[in-house]
Amino acid sequence: MKNSEIHEISNIISKELRLFSDPVRLLVPKLLIHAKNRRNFFILFELSKFQSTRNLILKIIKKDQNVTKKLEELIKKRANKALEKKIYFTIKKLRENKTLN
Repeated sequence: MKNSEIHEISNIISKELRLFSDPVRLLVPKLLIHAKNRRNFFILFELSKFQSTRNLILKIIKKDQNVTKKLEELIKKRANKALEKKIYFTIKKLRENKTLN
């Protein structure tokens, strides 16, 4: 992901990040580093809200072998229509916020 995208996402989610649990907040910088694009970041972010998938994400990152590839495989396995819909509305909301600011 480009530095400009990382900066943009971090500015947008920083307002709502305080509402999440500590493990989710601590995982965000790692997700920003390893996500290939904005969509992948938001899917991983949503998945990290659940303890079982958060632990799986952390295990992949700790092994530090083909992290991007393994995270993409996780996205393919775990992403479903409900999650995709939630991501769609999150990105839409972020775009609307960006135009308002």
